[in-house]
Amino acid sequence: MIPAEPTDIETPARQPDGHLRWLSLVLLGTAYVFLVSSYVSIAVNSISMGLMAAAWLGMMAVERRWTVARTPLDLFFLGFVIAQAVSTIFSSDPLQSLVLSKRLLLVGLVYFFASIVTTEGLSKRMVALLLSTAAIVAMIGVMKLLFGNPEENVRLGIFRFYMTTSGILTIATLLLFPFTIHPTTPRTTRVLSTMGLVPILISLWATVTRGAYLAVVAGLIFIAVVRNPKILILIILLLLVVIAFAPPYIESRIKSILDLNHPDNIARLQMWEAGIKIFKDHPIVGVGDIDTGKLMDRYGDPAMPRLWGHLHNTPLQILVNYGIIGFVILIGMFVKIITTEWNIYRRTKLDWFKGSFALGSLAAFIGFLVHGMTEWSFGDQELITLIWTTIGISISLGRQRT
Repeated sequence: MIPAEPTDIETPARQPDGHLRWLSLVLLGTAYVFLVSSYVSIAVNSISMGLMAAAWLGMMAVERRWTVARTPLDLFFLGFVIAQAVSTIFSSDPLQSLVLSKRLLLVGLVYFFASIVTTEGLSKRMVALLLSTAAIVAMIGVMKLLFGNPEENVRLGIFRFYMTTSGILTIATLLLFPFTIHPTTPRTTRVLSTMGLVPILISLWATVTRGAYLAVVAGLIFIAVVRNPKILILIILLLLVVIAFAPPYIESRIKSILDLNHPDNIARLQMWEAGIKIFKDHPIVGVGDIDTGKLMDRYGDPAMPRLWGHLHNTPLQILVNYGIIGFVILIGMFVKIITTEWNIYRRTKLDWFKGSFALGSLAAFIGFLVHGMTEWSFGDQELITLIWTTIGISISLGRQRT
């Protein structure tokens, strides 16, 4: 049974007894810790996620009712589970594929936030915590650039590897930007959002990650086209300034994006060629959710450098892992996410908070997909955790009364 109105963790549907009140406090507290740690520590993030789930299950047990809300994505999530199970059964390494199937658990974040965030006040507190933490972490990055060892910060990483840092800062940028341009955003919020963007963009720039650069540009252009096309001029001017005044190393990285003879691009092309060969030998259900490093050694050019255990391309990695069946399911899921978030934005666009977050969440997902053209972003726990979180909050906002 699905309740008509999911439980509000701040104001439970029933007069709470002692156990329910404590569980509500644990649920709320761990949710806040989860949001903060999304930018700081994967260990704390995982622990808080587990505590959130335990407290939520405990509340449902005490209340004796199922409070998991349905979403427009349910059938696609079920298809994802089936694709994961089938590919694992036929995998060359079923045990490893089974272990990596834990990524399915992260989908629960969509249901968690879509179910428990039922008031605008709680939504605003959670979004403020998520974005202010991103700005604070980015400020730490700026301090590292100003006062740290330059040799250690050639490619900036803040608490994480520089590629992951670039990914989470891309998501933060695209979530925050719509608040700065919505016509009815309160002045204080607009100023704080603009101030938060400055260190985030500086730190993102300092990661020197080409895929993230493309992702954030794509997301910003999307936001501008949807909200105010005149802002495209500002974005283009900003890009020209960044390119014109970029240090030689960053300038060379930007120019290398279109250079097919650049060593990094050659390595990626070799990996993609190996990935296509793997897919041709396992076209229906794939090789399973496994480390494909050894397979690349077998299928790739012997001279190809051994970089990672994945193919640096999300669509191709999905084809290799799950075969054509899983590929169709997951691409269908991505399309459904886009249409779902777009519909939420259309319903809420006049509301400065709901409309801005809905647009930012959709732009973040688009940027995530663009980033995935050169990375296995769907397999990066830190990135996909943020994506599922923003989708869940966006769905919850779409259900609240405007």
